Amino acid sequence: MNRPAVEVADILRAQGRRFLDQYQSSLSFQQLKVFRAVQSCRTAMLGGHLDACPKCGHQAISYNSCRNRHCPKCQTQARQRWLAARERELLPTSYFHVVFSVPHELNGLALTNPSLFYNLLFIASAATALAVAADPKHLGADIGMLSILHTWGQNLLLHPHIHCVIPAGGFSLDHTRWIKPRYPFFLPVKVLSRVFRGTFLAALRRLYRHHKVAMCRTQFGTRRLQTVRLPDPFSL
Repeated sequence: MNRPAVEVADILRAQGRRFLDQYQSSLSFQQLKVFRAVQSCRTAMLGGHLDACPKCGHQAISYNSCRNRHCPKCQTQARQRWLAARERELLPTSYFHVVFSVPHELNGLALTNPSLFYNLLFIASAATALAVAADPKHLGADIGMLSILHTWGQNLLLHPHIHCVIPAGGFSLDHTRWIKPRYPFFLPVKVLSRVFRGTFLAALRRLYRHHKVAMCRTQFGTRRLQTVRLPDPFSL
């Protein structure tokens, strides 16, 4: 595999000081720790060791890795092992890629309630796919799925969404036969959207009524965070 022209660590080392001068007050301790780890990964800052060829005598310095789970470099091998394990679990059928996302008006809730918000994304998306698939009008089957959370888009802006990999079909409700989908795209997209929206907002309303949701969002200022009120998300 060829080394990319520019890596995340290169950007952090080149512009990290300028970024921190402006936004450090908005970063949590954990975020700042990840920032520093990626910035110093495989550099002299973490030390290293000298490798030498016993035949030709060539020597080269190998710098230590940060081993942070958020580091793109350090997670390459772990990602490959994870993908290989998932490939061994594949069924002899085709698969569909289904994405569940929320409007950007709710980004403030994701920033101020990350654990609650992302757990809710997993729960609502899984409940939606299982419920619609179990409906005899659409598939009438028990399905399985693999879900992965993405919190940012390709433009590096906050964009919480769930990627789901779902087999093309499922077991009949009595688990005696395999049922194939009757639609070109597994299940009707409009139905999935409507059920997901209702499921997600209903759960959000319950959490709000029990005072478990911080109704504010954060905006990056030049030196500090400004807190403002969110528009009512339940009218969406």
